[in-house]
Amino acid sequence: MKKIFFLLAVMLGSSSIFANCTNAYASAGYTLSHAKKSMEANNFEHQQYYAERALSALEKTRDENETCGCPGAIDPILDGIENLNTSLSQEKWDDARYYTKKAIEDAQKVLYSLDMCAQGEETPKQDNPEGLVPETEDSSVTLESKEAEAWTAKLLLRQNAEDELILLEKSIRNMASLFECQRALQIVREQKVKSDEELRKEELSTLKSYYMSQAVALHNKALFALLECAKR
Repeated sequence: MKKIFFLLAVMLGSSSIFANCTNAYASAGYTLSHAKKSMEANNFEHQQYYAERALSALEKTRDENETCGCPGAIDPILDGIENLNTSLSQEKWDDARYYTKKAIEDAQKVLYSLDMCAQGEETPKQDNPEGLVPETEDSSVTLESKEAEAWTAKLLLRQNAEDELILLEKSIRNMASLFECQRALQIVREQKVKSDEELRKEELSTLKSYYMSQAVALHNKALFALLECAKR
């Protein structure tokens, strides 16, 4: 993922043509991140949840690529959408993972194609199994590029943290229902999602602390609620 941040930062300052592809590139990055989380999930429910998020991000990439106008990205986008839809229609974990893995390869190809478009090339000149060009040191990377890299890191942190908190809330509700604990069923997250404006003002480390505190608060609320129910 570090490579994705670096490439996005460099390309944001590289050409006016790619300015229209920034959103498509970011959405493709979200697709790759969610698809990998789907593969890493330790249960079928979470696997399907992240596959759905990956599909949503890739469908957004498809729409944004219409403005971007990168022809090389079209086929892997459509292939990825098909593979994720197929993954979500499976009833067995291994079958779903197989198609999600194929979608990861598609997402990598989308990122690589967008990179080629940023360099003025419509299609890749050679195969790249990782879907990315090698990361190199570039002394010409500007302050604007570094700011773009930091912004993308914040966006991904917010989206991934929100995803995990949603799953945590769902797990608490499932456990509360199992043990018929009304106190735990009433637990809700009090803090709201960080707005883009708030995101720009805060440091990445501050955002990490913010979301970690939310996770700890939810865990503690669930623990105390279940302890109260256990006394009955």
